[in-house]
Amino acid sequence: MDFLRAFALLGIVITHSTNGFLSGPSPTAADFNDFSNVDHLVSRLNNLLIAGKFFCIFAFLFGVSFAIQLDGANCRDDGFAGRFAWRMVVLFAIGFVHAMFFSGDILTIYAVLGLLLIPVRKLGSRVLLVTGLVLALNLPGFFMNLARVDSTPRAQQSTAVGDPGARAMRDAVREFEIKSAGTLGELVKLNTTQSLEEKLEYEVITGRLWITFGMFLLGVCAWRAGLFRQTTATRSFFRRMALSCGIVTVLTSVIVHVHPGFQNRSAVDALAGFAFSVRQFTLTAFYVSAMTLLFWYRPAWLSKAVAPLGRMSLTTYLAQSAFGIVAFYGIGFGFMQAFGVATCVALGTGFYVLQICFARWWLGRFTMGPVEWLWRSLTWFKLQPLARPGLGTA
Repeated sequence: MDFLRAFALLGIVITHSTNGFLSGPSPTAADFNDFSNVDHLVSRLNNLLIAGKFFCIFAFLFGVSFAIQLDGANCRDDGFAGRFAWRMVVLFAIGFVHAMFFSGDILTIYAVLGLLLIPVRKLGSRVLLVTGLVLALNLPGFFMNLARVDSTPRAQQSTAVGDPGARAMRDAVREFEIKSAGTLGELVKLNTTQSLEEKLEYEVITGRLWITFGMFLLGVCAWRAGLFRQTTATRSFFRRMALSCGIVTVLTSVIVHVHPGFQNRSAVDALAGFAFSVRQFTLTAFYVSAMTLLFWYRPAWLSKAVAPLGRMSLTTYLAQSAFGIVAFYGIGFGFMQAFGVATCVALGTGFYVLQICFARWWLGRFTMGPVEWLWRSLTWFKLQPLARPGLGTA
């Protein structure tokens, strides 16, 4: 799990770095920070191979962690629901503080959706599996798009409610101006008002809200099925999963390339949009399968080098946001439009490498990451042991 979390965090920092941690729509119609052919290539590769997939991996692993904690509570025969609910309240508080400075926060979403895991935890694995697949494949979004096809001519929509495209562009320009050159007060106000509303709207319109919960459920099912215990059967399962998902990913990528389907003017557009959702899901499953097999057949140095980062994933995730704010925002160095996409990704990847080094150093001296320690201490209303035994007060 730690190895997969570290892998997911690499994709997350790359995704955020491609647009200078703007975490919102580009202020122009042109690709953001696309200054050269290399930038164009990196941007396209990010959209094809990374954007959206690694957040799904992170959500999947959240579900796995829930199932592990539930098993632990059952073994100890202590109350779980109340403790986990409070744990989500603490996570929401941490996420809200994070969201004040970085509007792309996912912790508040995870905390709210995590509460929904409590009432469904006793459902059978088959029910959770089917529900998880329906949500993760964005079938609700597909049927919503079908229902909206040709409901009202576009010209009438613009006349009735104003031009939503123009309003969105004005909001995007305002967000860019504040994040690239605004004050800290303006940034916090933006993130707790306009950006918050935009994030909630985005979560519903794109289906990310229920896709995330679907990945939670699939994570629970994967742990229940013992998929991450290395056996001949599980190795065979992940090999078949990687092959089949790889094939489906290629086929759906062709469909999306030929017919993007984002306009949703016809049933064909809705089907193409569904193909996009399938591609996102199957590529995510391919990554999980491939990285699990790599871990099982890995060189020993690989897990030792990377896994510590996954053990302190919450600290790492928040530190990546801090890096982005300092490096790209106006309250920091203001590099948001100073560099092309390729350079921004190189900076983000370089910071990720530094995080690997820091995680190895930190966990050589302490039992958990600093934010993980805060989260656990607040959850249990008691300061948790942090320093490793034998290291004194280091």
